[in-house]
Amino acid sequence: MSNHKPLILIVEDDEEMARLNGRLLKRKGYAVLLAANAAGARALARDNKPDLFILDVVLPDGDGFSLCKELQADNDAPVLFLTGKKELDDKLTGLGLGGDYYLTKPYENDEFLAVVCSLLRRESKNRKKIIEVTEIMRGGLTLQIPQSKAFVDGRDAELTPKEFAILLLLIQNEGRELSDRIIYESVWGTTMNNNSGALRKHISQIKKKLNEGNTDDFSILSHYGKGYAFIIE
Repeated sequence: MSNHKPLILIVEDDEEMARLNGRLLKRKGYAVLLAANAAGARALARDNKPDLFILDVVLPDGDGFSLCKELQADNDAPVLFLTGKKELDDKLTGLGLGGDYYLTKPYENDEFLAVVCSLLRRESKNRKKIIEVTEIMRGGLTLQIPQSKAFVDGRDAELTPKEFAILLLLIQNEGRELSDRIIYESVWGTTMNNNSGALRKHISQIKKKLNEGNTDDFSILSHYGKGYAFIIE
């Protein structure tokens, strides 16, 4: 990403807000695509490879949460949710589905730009680290890093990009208990605040997809309220 102008896809049905955010980002040197609905976003994402998705939660032909899941099936770019909803459950839903940050309208332009910059910078650093190693094997578990794929005895565990990032972090710190805060801030790139529920949901899904409870050569240990550790048996 460092060798090209970052491309940002904004999905927002409020035309005035979409234009304003687009202008702010272009002034910062970013390339911007605008979509007014989920259908338009799918088409643009299919023909381009955005480095960041900015999604409104309420769309005329669906919702940003469902769209996030669809887009991240083919693109592991970070997701910023913008919405007028303030309920905690909505925030946990968005973050649990792979979102990286949640801004509630109205917000300050400087805050918006700072979050965008932070997410893109974190993604750039993560990609540089991934280039250094292509595959990790631990017992029956194999991680193919460039593809963000995890295999258990040859079976694709079908982890989401966020789930893969969490598992990779745990394996890179094998045997060491990582706190909720360290994992969340490393993977999401933002402060955890009250979003520990999103991390717990991701860990639960990882263990289920890896069939971790029925394997003899590795475990993901959970210490409630403290953290998680990847252990080779």
